[in-house]
Amino acid sequence: MIPLIQNVVLVLYPQEKRGFIMGIIGLVIAFGPALGPTVGGWIIDNLGLKWLFGILVPLIIILLAISLFNAKNVHKIDRTQRVDWLSVVESCLGFGALLYGFSDISNMGTINFTNGFITIMGFVVLIFFCWRQLKLEKPLVNLRVFKNYTFNLTTILSAISNIALLSVELVLPLYLQRVHGLSVFQAGLMLLPGAILEGITSPIAGRLYDKFGIKKLSLIGYAIIILGTMPMMFFTPETNLLLVAGAYAFRIIGIATVMMPTFTEGLNALPINLYVHGNAAASTVR
Repeated sequence: MIPLIQNVVLVLYPQEKRGFIMGIIGLVIAFGPALGPTVGGWIIDNLGLKWLFGILVPLIIILLAISLFNAKNVHKIDRTQRVDWLSVVESCLGFGALLYGFSDISNMGTINFTNGFITIMGFVVLIFFCWRQLKLEKPLVNLRVFKNYTFNLTTILSAISNIALLSVELVLPLYLQRVHGLSVFQAGLMLLPGAILEGITSPIAGRLYDKFGIKKLSLIGYAIIILGTMPMMFFTPETNLLLVAGAYAFRIIGIATVMMPTFTEGLNALPINLYVHGNAAASTVR
């Protein structure tokens, strides 16, 4: 859904306004995972694990109903466009195999014949997928977007910021629960200040990008990420919880500063006819 929303932004808004709008989208992308541990922790501690899923069901039904009656197409539909279903199958099999292989390696803590074979086969299928996209006149994803230097650089930078966001949001709650003995809800509360600051920073960063461009903004953002990460290298069972929450919150300001502006800069560097393909390719890399 997120790449679809970003495609709509590319259609509706000119380049000089996209930074702020993408900042709002970045708020949603990062605010959900950041706020999720707090809300999910409270639900698990007070209602039980099954309610974590039970509460989502009516919310999803409401969203589907709203979308059904209110969502409208923002561009003309080309019904002559044909989908290359072989590319769809190759994409599903390739990325599915990689996801399963890496997940199993992570769970097992080792590489065995099964997960190693599946991972290798995933890479092989994706190689065929990429080869096919370069041969087709109208590919599913036009990989020629990677000929653009600015797009490549900003896609890598955006991916790094996304890794920085998700890696700590997965590990830090475990550290707080297993090392400091906090409950799920208490661990979520430790991440809440970061979530609030991310929600404030992301639209501001988008507006600054529209006004000043990407260079200075990215330098400041990645410097903040580095400074916020350094204290985490020395976390121990005795580390003050205020330092943990402060380092996380400071670090996420840097992530919010660069994640969507770098992504937007890469798409803006492409010609209009490649916007959709660039969004798909960059979102996949992230």
